[in-house]
Amino acid sequence: MKGENEMKILLSKGSIAEIALLMLLSLNAFAHMIVLVNAAAIRDNTLFVNGSGSVELTWKSGKSETYNSNASVSFGGLATLAFIPTIGWHIDAVLIDGSPVLGIGDEYDEDGFSLIDVRVRKEVSVTFAENGGVDDVDVGSNRPAYPDPDVRLIFVYVEAEGFAYATTVDLTQPVVEAWEVTTDAIFTPGITVTIVLSFDELDGADPYALTLFKTEPELTLVDVNGDGIVNGDDVSDVANANPSEPGDPIYDPRLNMDDNPVINDDDVNIVNNYIGESVWEPLESWAIVDEVNRLVKVYGVTDDLCILGIR
Repeated sequence: MKGENEMKILLSKGSIAEIALLMLLSLNAFAHMIVLVNAAAIRDNTLFVNGSGSVELTWKSGKSETYNSNASVSFGGLATLAFIPTIGWHIDAVLIDGSPVLGIGDEYDEDGFSLIDVRVRKEVSVTFAENGGVDDVDVGSNRPAYPDPDVRLIFVYVEAEGFAYATTVDLTQPVVEAWEVTTDAIFTPGITVTIVLSFDELDGADPYALTLFKTEPELTLVDVNGDGIVNGDDVSDVANANPSEPGDPIYDPRLNMDDNPVINDDDVNIVNNYIGESVWEPLESWAIVDEVNRLVKVYGVTDDLCILGIR
């Protein structure tokens, strides 16, 4: 009887020892697991991409990856980190571990920029923004400008920097699309203009037959009937509304040629001054159609910027 009690006690002590050993092993494994999880968390860094553009990571091993959206990546051993906006977009902000980073010349370069041997611990964030109707024009040869995602300019040579502007204009002229494009930069004549249209914007026009034209704002104004030439019909339209002012049944604001709110002899004389003028001047141009993405890019070469129309 005593022996049995002693054996039970021994077994109990043995069981306790085994349980204690198992608990120690479990705690050690759990601690090891925590170390692994923490290590994974350190390696699992975050890349945030806002807007339209890409971030290219190149490691010292030679491996390279490009990201267009948020991702979890390893920043260890980076050789370069490049930020590349989509055409018509620019770099608005870059943060590395919460601190802002600037590009070339203490400003973000329009075509993107790269950082060499960059050190990142946790987070890279880049924000791309649309150009929104205005873009920088830098000094140099073959300088690009993208004042709008659908308007692209390449200047042969820019002597003095400035800005390029692009806004859509609603014309009565028979055009698929019209843009007023201007710049205050000083440049040597020679600009390649590209207008990008989706198939939905073609309004039935043949994408392969599109041509780029240019005109002056004054000509689009005096061609009141929109037939592409200034003639007696345009003069008659203005004369028939002379005299009139806002509120009169015959008043039409399209027939008012100056800042004076009334239509009078001055407006008739303005149209007379342009009789015989052709409104649209065709540019040397060509169209490239992208059937897959349902886009057409119409290229043209000009020596000055004004109103550009496609038809």
